[in-house]
Amino acid sequence: MVPWSFPDGVEHWIVQLSRMLHRRLAWRLLPLLVGVVLAQGRRTVSSWLRAGNLSDDYQDYYYFLGSLGRNSASVASALFTIAWQWIGGEEVLLFALDDTPTKRYGPQVQGAGIHHNPTPGPAGQKFVYGHVWVTLSWLVRHPAWGTIGLPLRALMYIRRQDIAKIPPRCGVKFETKLVQAARLVKGLVGWTQWLG
Repeated sequence: MVPWSFPDGVEHWIVQLSRMLHRRLAWRLLPLLVGVVLAQGRRTVSSWLRAGNLSDDYQDYYYFLGSLGRNSASVASALFTIAWQWIGGEEVLLFALDDTPTKRYGPQVQGAGIHHNPTPGPAGQKFVYGHVWVTLSWLVRHPAWGTIGLPLRALMYIRRQDIAKIPPRCGVKFETKLVQAARLVKGLVGWTQWLG
């Protein structure tokens, strides 16, 4: 496999993000994100590890992803700071919340459930099996593409009746989508207080 790396500026941003993580694990972020970019086909962690040539240490990377998930708020804050510094401060910052379901396949997909399909399409499917992520995005104007959303942080919504399928050791508690959205906005207020 030919070695590949991010451009210097992007690599510097990833190093900044990794500072939010424990020093013992932080170095894993860069090679994992190389795998994310190079992965083809279905977007799974396995495909990331194969594309990044990390399969020999797959267990360590799965452990790292768990740690990354537990630190998602601080990493998201650092990501927003980097994006704000790069894009520049606008007078008015505009954010959006979204809760669109994403299809998943297979009976062993943790956190997946049956949700109302907001876009049934020609087949008229009223329900979809998969995940719902309550996502906070920063809306910015791109000179060529118009308004785009930069996802900053997402929380997985799990229906009350599906919580019982999650092992208790995971510590997942039921929250409505509105409660999750409020949590995301509250975190956002903390990130934006110092901007000016």
